[in-house]
Amino acid sequence: MKKVWLVLGSLGAMAAAMGVVQSTDAAGKVTPAVDNCMNAHAVLAASKGGDSAVIWQAIDGVMRVRPHWAKVSDYEPMVAQKISFRQYSVKWGEGITAYVAHCGHGGTCNQLAEAVLKAYPDIGSPVVYCGQVPYFLDNPSSASI
Repeated sequence: MKKVWLVLGSLGAMAAAMGVVQSTDAAGKVTPAVDNCMNAHAVLAASKGGDSAVIWQAIDGVMRVRPHWAKVSDYEPMVAQKISFRQYSVKWGEGITAYVAHCGHGGTCNQLAEAVLKAYPDIGSPVVYCGQVPYFLDNPSSASI
């Protein structure tokens, strides 16, 4: 999996350079949103030419061992523990795909990002955003999770 997910560190650096986040932690750290965020978006992984099914399967494995989290088609603002997933292309990054969780509670997305990083330490540095979906993400599609 390491080879597939190497792009995420670069994606976080690109986001910081574009002013999407104020600061990023070193590789292997989650950059969290505030826990009380009502519209959180966790960029869990990114790949260039990677196998999306393999990445979604890995994220699903993290979800399965935490039955208090529910996969839903659309998250609801201010509702914790319910998570929806989408796959995006990354603007200005030809062939890069981002794997994103959407939560109505920032703490839920923060916990998921930490759990994914713990299960797959070579993933890079997941970033959780509060507010609108980051503008560098484009063409959302449903996730195979």
